[in-house]
Amino acid sequence: MSIAFPLLIALLVATPAALFISYIFIQHTLYLLAAIMLASVAIAASPADITAAAALRRFAWAALFPILWMLLQIVPLPIASLTSPIWPTAAVALNDPSLASRISIDPGSTLRSLTWYLALLSLTISTILIARDRKRAEILLLALTGAATFIALESLAGQIELLATAVPDIGRSNGHSFAVVAVIAALGNSATIAMAIERHSNRAGAVLPLSTPLLLRMALGITGIVVSLASFAALGQGLLLELTGLGFAIMLFVATVRRLGFRPWPSAILAAVLIAMATVTTLSLARSTPFVDLLGFVRSDDQASLAVARRAMSDSSWTGSGVGTFARVARIYQDYGVGSTLTAPSTAVLVAIEWGRAAMLILAGFTLQLFLFALRGAVGRGRDSFFASATAAIVVVALCDSFVDVSMLNPTAQIILAAVIGLGLAQSTGRTSSI
Repeated sequence: MSIAFPLLIALLVATPAALFISYIFIQHTLYLLAAIMLASVAIAASPADITAAAALRRFAWAALFPILWMLLQIVPLPIASLTSPIWPTAAVALNDPSLASRISIDPGSTLRSLTWYLALLSLTISTILIARDRKRAEILLLALTGAATFIALESLAGQIELLATAVPDIGRSNGHSFAVVAVIAALGNSATIAMAIERHSNRAGAVLPLSTPLLLRMALGITGIVVSLASFAALGQGLLLELTGLGFAIMLFVATVRRLGFRPWPSAILAAVLIAMATVTTLSLARSTPFVDLLGFVRSDDQASLAVARRAMSDSSWTGSGVGTFARVARIYQDYGVGSTLTAPSTAVLVAIEWGRAAMLILAGFTLQLFLFALRGAVGRGRDSFFASATAAIVVVALCDSFVDVSMLNPTAQIILAAVIGLGLAQSTGRTSSI
């Protein structure tokens, strides 16, 4: 594990450089590092590590479902009603009746998506085993928060005309694609502040006066939160401010419940308030559009992308068009003369088209399972509850954000989110956890 931990830190520290390099390079770098890290932690895993990892077997189906679904979309199927109609049409056009029918309209793209998912899964598993140690978990939280904050700062700098002109790569970047990273930065900085206060208050079991290191760490955390919120304001992402507020409320909920000693009635009242806040946020997302209309949640001015998504969703089957195939689907449904490459208006819309609505509901259910596990783990933990509470907050806010924009499709955001989930799962069980 001596190799895996430095590699993981190096990977996270290097993520802000993604603005200046191609996504292809990022993906191939992750393939290599994820394989090395997973092999390293597997070789060095102790019996205690294996026992702790076995406690997370409840997430086995959540991890396996995307693999099985993408394989189902790739392999030839004998049932014509499940496959895409593009394959029988191609068989007639090519005069090749033996052409196999599949769900995915582009099996190669779906296979590449499967490879990318396996790399992210390897990263998450490696992080779980690495972050079981408290000291490594603390360093990992600081690295994650620092990287996310720096990306939020880059996004903010891209909105300043003088800096955008001086650094063309920042000026050409789309700050909206890093929106969820700014959310991670805000909530991660809150966790670092909580960690600093917790460590200070528990030192020697006595109440100590405020020290310079504590004040410095708190100041850095507050600065990171301000940078993240400023990036939302610069991008006109007022809705993300509301979602981030929901994340802060979740972390405050955990801290309050722990302070109250998890008494039933006060906890129930706080949970009711939290659910009410989530309901209000959801209703503000939906506006006056029907709840079943995923496009009603989207905050995008790209009418061409919205039109293509609406047509594709109206024709999509419950099995989807194949993961990673939206670019090809967009070419089919876009208007004549639209030369630019269209992107999905939101992550949820893309999942509904590529994965199918049935898979989208299953994935959302697995996400809620992860949220509840981390939330329960945060309440049951002792002084290290901020790891799991930050993960619970980030997961639920990321789920809500997936209905609003496409920032979760950014490879950099996915790398950081995978590490956050691994850290949260590792620290949701421990010496004082009841899970």
